This record gives sequence, C-alpha cells and structure tokens, in this order.
Amino acid sequence: MKLHSAWIRLLLMSGYVALVSLYGAIAHAAKCEYKIANEWGSGFTATIRITNDGTVPISSWALNWNYSDGSRITSSWNATVTGANPYSASPLNWNTNIAVGSNVEFGVQGTNGGSKAQVPIIAGAVCTGAVASSITPASSSARSSSVSSARSSSISASLRSSASVSIASSLRSSSLASAAGQMCNWYGSLTPLCATTAKGWGYENGKSCVATATCSAQPAPYGVVGATSSARSSVVSSSSMTSRSSSSRSSFRGSSSTAITSSSASSIPPIVGGCDGYATRYWDCCKPHCGWSGNVPTLVAPLQSCAANNTRLSDLTLPSSCDGGNAHMCWGMAPFAVSDTLAYGFAATSSGDVCGRCYQLQFTGSSHNSPGDPGSAALAGKTMIVQATNIGYDVGGGQFDILVPGGGVGAFNACSAQWGVSNSELGAQYGGLLAACKQELGYNASLAQYKSCLTNRCNSVFGSRGLTELQRACTWYADWFQAADNPALKYKEVACPAELTARSGMSRSALNDIKTSCN
Repeated sequence: MKLHSAWIRLLLMSGYVALVSLYGAIAHAAKCEYKIANEWGSGFTATIRITNDGTVPISSWALNWNYSDGSRITSSWNATVTGANPYSASPLNWNTNIAVGSNVEFGVQGTNGGSKAQVPIIAGAVCTGAVASSITPASSSARSSSVSSARSSSISASLRSSASVSIASSLRSSSLASAAGQMCNWYGSLTPLCATTAKGWGYENGKSCVATATCSAQPAPYGVVGATSSARSSVVSSSSMTSRSSSSRSSFRGSSSTAITSSSASSIPPIVGGCDGYATRYWDCCKPHCGWSGNVPTLVAPLQSCAANNTRLSDLTLPSSCDGGNAHMCWGMAPFAVSDTLAYGFAATSSGDVCGRCYQLQFTGSSHNSPGDPGSAALAGKTMIVQATNIGYDVGGGQFDILVPGGGVGAFNACSAQWGVSNSELGAQYGGLLAACKQELGYNASLAQYKSCLTNRCNSVFGSRGLTELQRACTWYADWFQAADNPALKYKEVACPAELTARSGMSRSALNDIKTSCN
C-alpha cells in the first residue's frame, strides 16, 4: 500500500507519461540513433542503433518513429518493422538482449518524401531522452534539459550530414540532365536522360542514361520529370562539401573500436605487400552458406535470408530456394559505391571459417585471365571492402566471388523463378551479362562498348521489371567497377565497416580474430 501511494503521488506531481519516460531511461539508459547510410534520387537506407550505455543488460526492446515528410519504408532487415507511418520495430530471436556497453543495429530502406532523407526522432522505453523535450519530469529538469540539448545537437548534425550527402548524390545523378533540367523517373529511380541516344538505354559522358522516348513510354506516375521534382538544389557551397567529408566520418561507428568508418578511399591505408588474388562475380539467388546457424561461430549472428519478394525471414532453418525452399539471397547484399574510389559489397570465398570476415581488395589494373582487359585497367587503384557471406566449392584461394546482380548464376539458379526472367536473359551461366556482351561484341571491343552493352542488359532485365535496387547494383558494375573482367588484386583481412555489418547482421568484433595470412 505504501508503494502504491508513492506511485500516485508521483503521478500527480509529474504526469504519467513523464514518469514512464523517466523510469525507462533510468532502467535502460540506452542511446537510440537513426543514421542515413545511403541516399539516392528517390530513396534511402538508414541504420537504427540501440547502444546500452546503462548499468544493467537490456532484455527486450521496442522502438517507434514517424516521418513528417511523407517518407515510407519499403523493406527492413535485422528487426521486425510494422506499421505504415508511424512505424514500430521489435527484435528478432537473436538480437533481443543487449549487454552493457554493446549495441544492436537494424536497417531500413525507403522512399524519400522530401528533398532529402529525413532523420526522425526514435522513441521507445529503452531510449534515453526519446520523449519530446516538452515533457519534462519535475524532479529532473536539469538532466532532461541536458539530454534534450544533446539530442537536438545530434539530430541537427545528422540533418546537416544527410543534406550534404543528398546534395552530392544530386550532383552525380544530374550530371547528364538535359539543358531543360529534365530527368527520367524510371520506376521510382531518378535517372539521367540521354542527349543523343534516341531509343532504349545509352551510356553517355561516363554515365548510364535513358532515351526520352523510352522514359516517356512508362506508365504513370513514372516518366520524364522536371529538375524541380527531385527537390534538390544545384548550388553547393564549399562549406557544404566540407561538412559532408567531416560528418560522414563521424556518422558511422562500428560495434567495436576496430570497426572502419567510411569517408573516402584516402582514409583507408593502401595495402603494402598483401596477398595476390582476383575477383569474379555471381548472383544465384540462393540462401547463402552463412545463413545457417551451424556455419557461423557461436558469437556471430547468422546472415538472414529473404523471401521471393525480398522480405526478411526470421526463421533461419528454412531451406534454400536452390533446394526447393523459399529462402533467397537478400537484395541488400548488393554492392554500392562509397566514393569514386571506394566501394563496399559482399562475396563468396574459399571454404573454412570465413563467415563475417572482411577483406580489403586493392585492384592492380590487370586481369587475372583476360590480358589487355580495358575494364581491369580502368579499375586500377580503386579499393573495395567485401564481407564474406558464402563459400564456393569452385572458389579457390585468393578468389573473391563478388555478389553482383546479373553477374552469372554459376552452378545454381533460383533467379529465373524469383525475378520472372528466362535463363537466356541472365546471360552466360558463368560471367552473366558481361560475358554475354563479350560473346556478342567480341573480345577486342572498346571499354565504352562493353559498358554500354552491360548497362543496356542491366536495364532490360531489372529496370523494365521495376527491380530498381538490383538495377542500380548491376549498373554499378558498369560504372564504378568499369565492367572489369576478373580483375587481379592485392588483398588483406581488415575490420568490417559498420555499413556492412549493419546490412548483414554479422559481426566478428567480439572474436577479435583478424588473420594476417593469405587464404
């Protein structure tokens, strides 16, 4: 009865909502952060992190947030996300508990509702300072003011960072815009219009583009749009770009002090010595080797698989799509550019304890087995960091079979059924769309011809079906990767970037077992 009376007095003094907020903060004292991981013309990916900086373990968590600009979530990973704005997130069976000093991350992908990806406030009983600053417990006004100020500063910094990233992305995507400033809304992805190509897809001024006639043939609401529809400013000050450089380095922190943060290739030391290797490519749509609990170390979470519609599957025991099941490779495993000289992705490597390990690949400018390959020469000096998510029994030591949509299905093919395409549309069984282009053009064509052919095939297979995430990753191979055919490289194992572990859910930081030997 005495305890009950005390609660009533507190409710009368501070208000029920304020008390619940204060109790949650004291009990858990977790920091809840929402950070933009990547942004393009019409969409974004974001990472939401819960860091337990309290004194007791967290045994469960639930978060919610709301977008005020019309942004919408289209997919998520490493959490169960429900709702239709506001959204709610709850843990999966393997990331419910958060030890003191540890964190849990999950990711979302969505469509932008405004001129840049919005950074909403994350709320939840576990979050310190998650309740709006207007709700202040009477007995802790000084502490609440401090928390509110710090959170406001953090949100402001995040907004500045995402704005500058958005502007930089706008400049890249609008470099081929017509004189009238028009672009193509290609099934939700903002794409440059070609200046000279009359029909289909082209490759002009080093970028993929779509002909005006082809763009205009899309059903509503897609088609040719004005530059103002992208709601992006074409004026960028030097201070904005400086802000991007500094804020991007601070926007991502790994789960340990050894994690890599992304900014540019200049922040990653070049490989001195290192091991000799080469890169191949594949995407077979199968459940990966590291998606099975028995294939990963005890302290490492298995890689989640996805259903045919790319929704995350929480049941790790479901059979692979290549064995008649419904567990597929998730589209979030596609590669992406961090800068003009740095990219991240995922790969299959040789057998062994490889799940979750990351490798820095430094391309040498030559091909492993195609002497004089112009793409490999153009790739020289670029760096890629990949995380191992699969093994291949036909993958040898020093080989990194990079996951690239349209890269070839190899020994297994669940892609034709998942994407609704014929086997012939996917190109050669080994080598995929680029190999088909070389069969079509011969092996002495120019780099521009190979890139144009590859881009056209990417857009035909993925763009025409509205598979824009896969389309972007496929054309990444033509643009950033320079349509390189089995390029040679130097490699070494490194700590994983936070962006990769956030996408895969696999982190070996607790094992602290980076190897210096060649695989």
